[in-house]
Amino acid sequence: MKKIYFKLNEKFKSFDKDFETELEGDLIILSGINGSGKSQIMNIIYGKGNIDPNTGRKNEISHKVTVDGVSINYQNIEFKSFKDNINLPEVIKSSSALINSSVDQAYNYYKNYGLASSSTFNPQYKDSCDQVIKLLGALYSPHNKDITEDVFKKTIRDNKFIWKTDDQFTDFIGNLFYIHATEIADGQQNAGKVDGPAFDPSSIGLAPWTELNQLFETLKLNYRFKDNYEVQFAELIETPLLFQIDSNGKIIETEGRPLKDLSDGEKTIISLCFTSLQKNDIEPNKLLLLDEFDAVLNPSLIESFFTVIEKYYISKGIPVILTTHSPATISLAPEYASFYEVFRTDGNSPRILQSNKEDYSELRKVNKLFYDKIDNQAERIKELETKIESNEDILIITEGKTDWKYILKALQYFHSKSEFTEIIEKYFYRFGSENDFNEKICGTSEINELSDSKLKNHLSSLVEVRNLGSYNLQIRIGIFDSDTNTQLVNVEQKNVYSFKIEPDGISTEFLFNNEEIKTYISGRRLFIGEEFNDKTKRHILDSALNIGGDNSNINKAGKRVIIESGVYNNNGENIALSKEGFAQAVFNEQIKICEDSWENFRHIFNNISKCITKE
Repeated sequence: MKKIYFKLNEKFKSFDKDFETELEGDLIILSGINGSGKSQIMNIIYGKGNIDPNTGRKNEISHKVTVDGVSINYQNIEFKSFKDNINLPEVIKSSSALINSSVDQAYNYYKNYGLASSSTFNPQYKDSCDQVIKLLGALYSPHNKDITEDVFKKTIRDNKFIWKTDDQFTDFIGNLFYIHATEIADGQQNAGKVDGPAFDPSSIGLAPWTELNQLFETLKLNYRFKDNYEVQFAELIETPLLFQIDSNGKIIETEGRPLKDLSDGEKTIISLCFTSLQKNDIEPNKLLLLDEFDAVLNPSLIESFFTVIEKYYISKGIPVILTTHSPATISLAPEYASFYEVFRTDGNSPRILQSNKEDYSELRKVNKLFYDKIDNQAERIKELETKIESNEDILIITEGKTDWKYILKALQYFHSKSEFTEIIEKYFYRFGSENDFNEKICGTSEINELSDSKLKNHLSSLVEVRNLGSYNLQIRIGIFDSDTNTQLVNVEQKNVYSFKIEPDGISTEFLFNNEEIKTYISGRRLFIGEEFNDKTKRHILDSALNIGGDNSNINKAGKRVIIESGVYNNNGENIALSKEGFAQAVFNEQIKICEDSWENFRHIFNNISKCITKE
């Protein structure tokens, strides 16, 4: 295991001068409460603190850092924070003009500033200047500018140098794609000039897009670059872009994904993948610092995170120090990880103490169980599907627990007329709250809380599971109100159907007439927004009544929508009946429903009949 020693030669924030400690491990995880000083430790090790408003660079911190007894400086250290990934810039379409511009920029800084700091020197390019100095080697002297332009440019161009600002890496990816594609084109062209074997692209190493795609596949990311990039007229033919892949791992060319559209967690992992391709032979990395880099990662990406770290850093002898607040990161860390806890300053109490991974054993068990559950997508979908269980060949599910009560009573009406006899009551999913189940309200037989979005997700999950090829032929039908923008799920081949009630823009209650809707039950009733003045919020016919509650309820005044709460009389009493109260009253026949109203439900049964009688 690596030993990282550091000592502070000056006071820095909550750490006093001469503070020193040694951390041991290949993957070191620092945890602690907010304000304990984890990020300060990272700054001390890196040797840089706050941004200087005058220079735009981080202030230097006087320190000493060694890895296995060998002193290192910030040029040997890669320091990344989750904040670096929030505004991830897009990969560019590189060209010879950009490469030449990069070389010209380096030469310009050499002629004007000698590649060293000055009053007009832009500090953002200091790292690039340092790399150029090392590439030039013995040719460079800080005291003169005698290197000819041709020698200077050829030297750094031959080393594939890219002039860039600090902490920028996506431009490097675009240039890396361009350089490799150019080498392939040059190899093919040279092979055509001589009588010999055809050019073998593998002779110049693995293409960067191939390396990234292989990494994305390993990490189970659903994005890929194209499998080949070519140059024409000294530039890439197309801008490198990530694409969504289908279930077979093939690119969907109509589903391009700009980096800005990815989730913050995906940006974090992909930025780390990009960074891993930087092969810096001038000042090779000897330490990677990741300050809360996992802040936006959910458990499904934590393992991918550790995979990249192990493959591109730890396996190459580069130790990693990670600060975290995430229980998932701690619990899902590989077995070889070393754990340290950081504490706030408190007299002579220690600031950093090593902890045993067994201290987190219960945490590890719980998070690993959860991760394993969500990692296997097919099994997880099946598990979620079982939340709506039925052995019936046909199951009809409404988006809310009131709707099935209305529809069952309407079905009884049609059965009394010997219509829709192919539709039977046991097909309906009778769900409700735990109390509904315990009290057997209207025959509630399942505990569940659905909504339009949950029902849609359930139907979509059914389709996904059945796309895997393992399913029976049970028919599942979803019924939605028409006052939402929910997208319907209809895949006849998978026996999954859904439809909305008619007419458009209403909830099921409006299939009843106004008199029925306004029936009092134990002194309460449903109200319709149209009964209230949209400005005063008072009832148009009874000024003693007004709408209260939150804005969403108040704003129903003047609209044809149901109001089931927040209607107050002069005594401040809420006299609005809930939709559930109304549904139970309809089901229990406390409200007299006319035939015309029941006929409004006919289209529902016509749709159901079409779904269950398809051949």
